[in-house]
Amino acid sequence: MPHSFSESISCDLNNSCPILYECIGSICTHKSPYPPSAREIIGSILLIIFLGMANVGGLGGSFIASPVLMTIFNFDPIVSIRITYCTVLSGAIGNFLINSCTRRPNSRRPAIDYDAAMLCIPLLVSGSSIGVIANNFLPPLVSLIALILLCLLALCKCWDKAISEYRKENFLKNKTKILALMGIVSNTLQKETPSDGYKIDLPSEETSSNDSEDKSKKYPLFPFRRYVQFLLLLLIVVVLLLLRGSKSVKSIARVEYCGGYYWMIYVFTIAVCFIFGCIALFILKKEKKLSTKANRPEASSSKSKEFDVGKHPIWLLIVAFISGIIAGISGVGGGLILNPVFLSSGMSATVATATSGFLILFTSFISVFQTAIAGALPLVNSLYFSALSFIGALVIATILRFLMKKYKRASLLLFVLSFVTFVGAIAVSANTIYRLVTNKSAMVALGKICQ
Repeated sequence: MPHSFSESISCDLNNSCPILYECIGSICTHKSPYPPSAREIIGSILLIIFLGMANVGGLGGSFIASPVLMTIFNFDPIVSIRITYCTVLSGAIGNFLINSCTRRPNSRRPAIDYDAAMLCIPLLVSGSSIGVIANNFLPPLVSLIALILLCLLALCKCWDKAISEYRKENFLKNKTKILALMGIVSNTLQKETPSDGYKIDLPSEETSSNDSEDKSKKYPLFPFRRYVQFLLLLLIVVVLLLLRGSKSVKSIARVEYCGGYYWMIYVFTIAVCFIFGCIALFILKKEKKLSTKANRPEASSSKSKEFDVGKHPIWLLIVAFISGIIAGISGVGGGLILNPVFLSSGMSATVATATSGFLILFTSFISVFQTAIAGALPLVNSLYFSALSFIGALVIATILRFLMKKYKRASLLLFVLSFVTFVGAIAVSANTIYRLVTNKSAMVALGKICQ
């Protein structure tokens, strides 16, 4: 199938269309998902499973969705990435419905780290906007190579963290068994340090000093101030995008498409996001100072082992901006980069996945909105695959959380992430090689910014 992934092949009685394409108006057009063929049913089941696993881990799942859409459903690489924007958004919504009502283990704090989210979202949104523009003219090969590298990076980070967490869990289980055999009650276990030197965070049901401090404060699941800040930024960005307009959707201010004012508004949008990032940094520093003054020294020290977004804020801003750009180019949602970053910075697996999943909600929304007003979103297919992603996020999340609670294995989530990223790396690599062999010119062809 030398041209099976092209969306603009001419067809007639002598020139038939590739599989899953129909000849409409002498042009090969991808068929509707209804009614689904046997091939599409298998692909749909795979998407539900893999996207569900990825969304539970806060990775978005684009590195799985894109190769499945290109290989099984036979979509063009650029089209598959644009559909992936929608699958990432719907999966993030399903994931948010679960994580937003969850608190951290042995703590009253929300599972989502809203401080980290407030700092990262403005730069993620600006980077995502740049990435979507870049996606219009960069060759498909660039997006696929970026996906492969990101999958390998995430695989290394998640696997290391999974092994470390697994060893901690085994140490706790073995210690509990030994104490039980000795007739010692282990309800008051705190933190122990084994012979190899690393510290173990025991998931004891009893309250520790840190838990006591958490329970003495009220931590709302939905901090109103934070959500006002998030929604205000999104509202401003959406209004500016409507003012700028696109080729298919005229500007509400009658700005000429791809003209001087068009790009001035675009640059101003990026600047607004950077200003929001600076304001978020100032607010967090101010709140930290007030919190330090209000708390006792011992209370502050008890939280020293918690992930502190204020320790390296500039570094986190830079990573968020780069993540947003790559998210826009390849449709990864940003979580594939930020999740390993959060884990390596000391954030627990539960908080890291919940927070990165929350961030994906915003970057994917901007990507979908910007692609939609540009008229480049295949509506029917996008809705179909979005529904699959949403179902997967809810069903697989429920199953995984049940298993983690039953077997008391937080490492299960990390091993699932490692498996999904490994499958994604293999799938994207194989798909990239196949497309380079079958149609190299389409893979390296440049597009146009104003197309």
